[in-house]
Amino acid sequence: MAATWSIPQRDLCSVFENISDGILIVSPAAEILYRNAALEGFPTHLEERVLSLCATQHCCCGADDDLQLVERAMMEGWGVSCYALGENRLIIVKYDDYLGERIQSLRDDFAKQIASGILPSIAAMQVLRDRIASRWITIGRMDWPNERIIFDLCYDHDRLRQDGIPPLYRNVGFNMCGSMVVTKNLTGFFNQTEPHTDMGVAHIVGLALKNHRNECIGYALIADDHEPENLKETVTFLQELAVLYGPYFEVGSAEKKTRKAVADAHTDVVTGQGNRRAFESFMHECLEDMRNELEESEVEAMFDPKSLRNSLMMLIDFDGFKRVNDLAGHDEGDRALRLVAEALCEINSDSRVYRIGGDELVQVFPRAGDLEADDLRQHINIIEREMSGHGFDDIGLSMGVVHFFEGEGSFASLMALADARMYQDKRMRSIAFV
Repeated sequence: MAATWSIPQRDLCSVFENISDGILIVSPAAEILYRNAALEGFPTHLEERVLSLCATQHCCCGADDDLQLVERAMMEGWGVSCYALGENRLIIVKYDDYLGERIQSLRDDFAKQIASGILPSIAAMQVLRDRIASRWITIGRMDWPNERIIFDLCYDHDRLRQDGIPPLYRNVGFNMCGSMVVTKNLTGFFNQTEPHTDMGVAHIVGLALKNHRNECIGYALIADDHEPENLKETVTFLQELAVLYGPYFEVGSAEKKTRKAVADAHTDVVTGQGNRRAFESFMHECLEDMRNELEESEVEAMFDPKSLRNSLMMLIDFDGFKRVNDLAGHDEGDRALRLVAEALCEINSDSRVYRIGGDELVQVFPRAGDLEADDLRQHINIIEREMSGHGFDDIGLSMGVVHFFEGEGSFASLMALADARMYQDKRMRSIAFV
């Protein structure tokens, strides 16, 4: 059934058409019955929000004080008033120039801080601190297993401090990802609030922060020992900050995924160590740094045992690996590779281990000092004995060790020299592996 006017349309037009404030008349079914020309500047998404609120009977009309405060805060600087007009609702919309300018200023300052490299959480707290007189301002992280919010950093007045606000444990029935909390009654939403009461917290404004997938990524909290002097602005700025904050965490999440993808591309899936791509990249970086050290002071680099020219590279080749794969299966071959790679890592915590071929591993010891090939041979002998204890009696390890200062100092020359020494070691040990 179509909506009907409760008073003549011509009378409405004569009264409202020339008013500077925006006017909406909305039916009980949230249909627009009338809008004047002044509403041309009212954003469409906010108009849709007003209609949505009217459809749920909120409409900033007759709601409880906290709900009304929150709903108005979400209007981005627009003031919205609602009045009964017969069975319909008369909504007056007016832009608050002062509040709107402060909201835009918050947006600009937040963007500048992010562009300068400040962490989003710090930037968010800072822009709120600059605009809100409340004592405590903080952003927490969700600890879902323990049903609490943890606050690692907090503004206490103008001082940024660690652990300024104790964790907040949610009450049964309180949805931490739900709507904004504006209350003097902490125990209505949270448990174990004694520490907060003891430190003087008597009023809070809290809001879950969400990303584009509507996942809760944090919790913003503004707390004080009294109700803020301008609670409407406090709530408005927090709501605005939540809109700005989520997308930056989306970017942060994307960056983590990118870093993970890069790490996966440089990781050997069998051993969990670096692969050939990672090895070559690291070697080129080391050799470039070595050349720079030599250019700065060749004499100092030559006599300093911790210079990069004294780095070591050890090439490891399995003897008898094919027999393991043929007789015990590739899963056992993979297990042998993992065991040796893990044992190599224990030789030196500063070293790096890579799998560069089927049964070839390489270990790099940056700035190795007095470490020599004989020292490494002893470690390899121990690893061989340990492998026997793991059921790999027929596996041996041949090695070729080279210092960075040997050969031509290039990656290709070092690999060729290490490879030659590895095969020489295989022959000299006179162990026949097929």
